[in-house]
Amino acid sequence: MSLSIDRRSVRRYPIAIVYTRVSLAFLPRAALVLGMCSAVCGASGASAAEGDVRASYAVSFAGLPLANATLSVTLRGNAYSAQVDYRVSGAMRLLSDSAGVASSTGTHDAGRFVPTEFNLDHRSGSRRQRVKLGMSEGVVKTMAVEPPLVPDSSQIPIEPKHLMAIVDPLSAFLLGAATIEGGARGAVCDRTLSIFDGLRRYDVKFEPQGTGTTVQNGLAGSTTICRAIVKPVAGRIGEGSRARGASPNADVDRITITFGRAAKMDLYIPISIQAQTRLGAASVLLRSFSADSERSAASR
Repeated sequence: MSLSIDRRSVRRYPIAIVYTRVSLAFLPRAALVLGMCSAVCGASGASAAEGDVRASYAVSFAGLPLANATLSVTLRGNAYSAQVDYRVSGAMRLLSDSAGVASSTGTHDAGRFVPTEFNLDHRSGSRRQRVKLGMSEGVVKTMAVEPPLVPDSSQIPIEPKHLMAIVDPLSAFLLGAATIEGGARGAVCDRTLSIFDGLRRYDVKFEPQGTGTTVQNGLAGSTTICRAIVKPVAGRIGEGSRARGASPNADVDRITITFGRAAKMDLYIPISIQAQTRLGAASVLLRSFSADSERSAASR
């Protein structure tokens, strides 16, 4: 994704250059990780309740505010939609006006969620990156990337085999209810996802790390903690000569996600995402949450 830095501002604030480079590169990635880790999982019944979920997050890097992000999820009949909006905040707005939106739509039946369309629109200064994917049963049928990816001999090219058996970042965690019920609750953290966002293809493996509790209004008390291991496969997976030799977590050494259950909607959403990089700690923390369940309302 595009990275834009106002050189005049950097000369006036030389201490900010490393923070700016790293944080602006992390911003769109954090937003997609937030969507990817939305873990919209039905917790009871064959499918989740109909309704709407909205959650707002604060994104920070090295302890300093970086951006605000909002996750919205809607379930209607056998259709779902998810969207993440993000924009830089605080002092970072002096150096960049980076912002964007990622959205996904699809169908769900008997707890199985299948994406049909994914869109990404990220801008930073005068630069803009747009992605539009059309999918059917996990296979990319149409793809538009503007500006198009420029072939780079240091990176692994995206081939037809990378466009099959995938999900987009926002639909990655939509999961059938039955696999999380009762003793199988750990299934939230027991899976490997094959993800394609138009710019890169990567796998995310999750491992259980434990449980906890939350006092956030609208969420049930218990939480599930997972470790995420990202393995680049193809596309824009790194910079320069680092790309081909990239380790599974070349840019992020350790990611820990804590999930909470939305009491009204029987869905899991991220409460926090903590990423430890070589240059500092990045975090995405839940600030507010609301859920409106049509099924719950009808039962009252």
